Amino acid sequence: MRLYGFRAAFSSRGGIMDWKEIDKAIQKIVSDIKDKCIIKNVAIRDNIFGILEDNCTVIYYPLENEKNRGFHIKRIVKNELEDFVYINTAKPIAEQIFAAAHEFGHIFEVSGKVWKMMGYSGFPTEEDEENITNRFAAELLMPAEVFKQSFLENMKEVGIKSGKVKVDDLVRVMVMQMNAFMVPYEAVRRRLVEIGLMQQSAADFLESKEEEILHLVELLTQYQNSYLEKGTGRKTISGIRELIEEAEARENIDDFLVKRIKRDLEIVDMPESDELEIHIGDKDNE
Repeated sequence: MRLYGFRAAFSSRGGIMDWKEIDKAIQKIVSDIKDKCIIKNVAIRDNIFGILEDNCTVIYYPLENEKNRGFHIKRIVKNELEDFVYINTAKPIAEQIFAAAHEFGHIFEVSGKVWKMMGYSGFPTEEDEENITNRFAAELLMPAEVFKQSFLENMKEVGIKSGKVKVDDLVRVMVMQMNAFMVPYEAVRRRLVEIGLMQQSAADFLESKEEEILHLVELLTQYQNSYLEKGTGRKTISGIRELIEEAEARENIDDFLVKRIKRDLEIVDMPESDELEIHIGDKDNE
């Protein structure tokens, strides 16, 4: 996936994209998905991984020299079409979170739903699909009204007002937003424009100073108890331990294959544990 690789309001088809109406459609879809998946948290943060795992098989593996943060594919398993998502755990956790939300949008085919709700003809192009899915990920992780309220409160805390502000003060507030919602700097920069808190020209200025800004972000996060800018290096597949234990209990299983999977994913055998007798709901426990 590309992390916010789009600008402004034009579709790759050449028409004008009505992002205000698209945002309303996305908010409706997000609300429906939250109801369906029983998502209660206003700020989902790293809970997105568990939500994603409930809806597909997720492969976590670090690829240090790979630009891709993650991707989604469909494969036929036992005559059923199944969803699979890869997350590159070499990337900072904030980027992993945004990637997970983005791929979650692909699983629910958000771009196609938005396209129909908007009454557009045909189907979205790949670029339109990515742009809409990025917007969905932003709304899922940084709900517009909650994000706006949080940003204004953080402005007060830092002591800045609307108008001319020092760049380092603005970046300080943006880092506070990064920590609150567990998202990358670039996602915050884009979100400020999307919900009308920052004009495009100001966002463009920040983009033109990206190297300097990212250095400020690094300095501001360096001394915080935060791991947003760090990768996890996690190597696993959702539900893999249970699958391995089930395989090991079967006869005629390829022992070499099981050992190789455990080695590659660094799966350690669970230690033997004692038995404990409890009676759930028994009045004697009171």
